Amino acid sequence: MNRERSPRTSRFAIGFRLAAFGVFLAGGLWAFPPPVGAAEPGCSPGSTPSSPGVEVGYGVGQRAPDFALPDFSGVPVSLSAFRGCPVVLDFWASWCKPCQVSVPKLEALRQKYQAFGLKVVAVSLDYRREDAARFLEAHGIRGFINLWAPFSESRAVAHLFGIESIPRTVFLDRQGIIRFIGHPESLTDAVLAPWL
Repeated sequence: MNRERSPRTSRFAIGFRLAAFGVFLAGGLWAFPPPVGAAEPGCSPGSTPSSPGVEVGYGVGQRAPDFALPDFSGVPVSLSAFRGCPVVLDFWASWCKPCQVSVPKLEALRQKYQAFGLKVVAVSLDYRREDAARFLEAHGIRGFINLWAPFSESRAVAHLFGIESIPRTVFLDRQGIIRFIGHPESLTDAVLAPWL
């Protein structure tokens, strides 16, 4: 027996399917993590304009040059996306013995000041992304914004900041102005405190 559906029943079935699909989409969207640089206490990414008239460069008191590199999942991340947050920009590699000491210390610093919105953007100069990921995982470091690209690209970004050796750390205030550049061991509470 072949029953024809009434237009009302057909509209109801279509409406029900659309509503179910909407619930599915909404449920799926909640499963995604917040975007990189999402607002947290003490940090409003993108909300603080850069200081006009400040020269772009890699010296203390200059505005940091912008760049974009992919994160470990391949999504491009730009430094300027974190304007409004204090940022520790660290250049490192898993094969670098001093970096093996300094990276866990930067994680401790990040945890200490995360209520102020401090971000650690870590640019890996490893030849293979897997090497950097393995090191961070082995040391339980999960709070960094990890960037990796083929060595020539990462090295070009390091050169934007005048960096010739690692580990090397740059600290940016909320306007993206460089307030410190040097060895990560020298990035102390006294250096950070005025800019948090």
